[in-house]
Amino acid sequence: MAENKARIYSAKKTPLHDLLPMETPISAHIDISSLCNYRCSFCFQADTKGMKAVGLKRGCMALSLSKKIVDDLADFEAPLKKIKIGNHGEPTLHPELAKCIEYARSSGHAETVELFTNASKLTPTLNEGLVASGLQRINVSLEGLSNERYEQVAGVKQEFQDIIDGVKDLYKKKCAVSSDLVIYVKVVDEAHSLRGKSELVFSLSEKERSFFYETFQHHCDEIFIEKVVPQWAETQLDRQNTNTGTGMYGQKTQEWKDICPFTFMYLHFNCDGTVSPCTLDWPRKVVVGNVNHESVYSIWHGKKLRDLRVAQVAGERTCVDFCSSCSAPMVCVEESLDEHKEAVISRYAVSTEELLLSDNMWVQSNPIIASS
Repeated sequence: MAENKARIYSAKKTPLHDLLPMETPISAHIDISSLCNYRCSFCFQADTKGMKAVGLKRGCMALSLSKKIVDDLADFEAPLKKIKIGNHGEPTLHPELAKCIEYARSSGHAETVELFTNASKLTPTLNEGLVASGLQRINVSLEGLSNERYEQVAGVKQEFQDIIDGVKDLYKKKCAVSSDLVIYVKVVDEAHSLRGKSELVFSLSEKERSFFYETFQHHCDEIFIEKVVPQWAETQLDRQNTNTGTGMYGQKTQEWKDICPFTFMYLHFNCDGTVSPCTLDWPRKVVVGNVNHESVYSIWHGKKLRDLRVAQVAGERTCVDFCSSCSAPMVCVEESLDEHKEAVISRYAVSTEELLLSDNMWVQSNPIIASS
């Protein structure tokens, strides 16, 4: 029977402030497909006007580029904890998904290779390829528990039984070969209607919660009901839950954090090769490099990312475009560095001159600060 726990508690953690400065990022998030077959009401993918306004180009990452990213990880002194595949889009839409996973796993550059999916494409053929690829963890996200709810929340005609069958088949295949693959299945606790009145909210009833556990608990390893939180800045804010004091995984939240922990933890590789310091930068406004012509190591240790970190320890996250309106540091992650600010400044050897932000690209690019 599956263990009922949130995925952030799937492994023991060392407090973030004790790990700094990190020579090696904790994880690399490779977004091999920014395409998605759903338009979930709580996701930026439903905001077609917003995506068009920022000129967001979507597509699939070339296999050669995903391999280049993995190869670059050899420059770090130790393997990463995780390579995570998928975030902004649905990775199972990538025609060479299994090859991407197999290459990442065989590289030995990360302790764990994991995948994020909506499970709509978990066919027997794909499942066989995922198990054979050496995938170690798959995070399945359910947007509802019925055909009707998928149409209301994700804007698609989805046979929910197909998703159930896909998850069951994957579990059966991984058990048949004693694979170390961990299957995590979660469903959102509530979601706004995609069409019509945005104030219409669909919440899981007690009957639906029971149905969720009864249906999946014998066909996965971990299971949980997650809370929808306002994590996608600048979009869909009227269709997301508000910050009510608890985060996505039921953890206690803070009203504000000057320092975003994500910028000290990992890198996110967009499908076009641009690199963001977190997975929430859907409009690619906080780009710290481009892996098409830069190494992952040089980006992680580069001036753009350092300037972003310095701006935050100087208390100026509100002056960084996009970061200023992002609530993800409060609702999506437990780690907090605010109370360890002085230690962070010391460990990164941030000079007094740097803290003045006179040469900081992120603060100086903000017209309000630049003119003050």
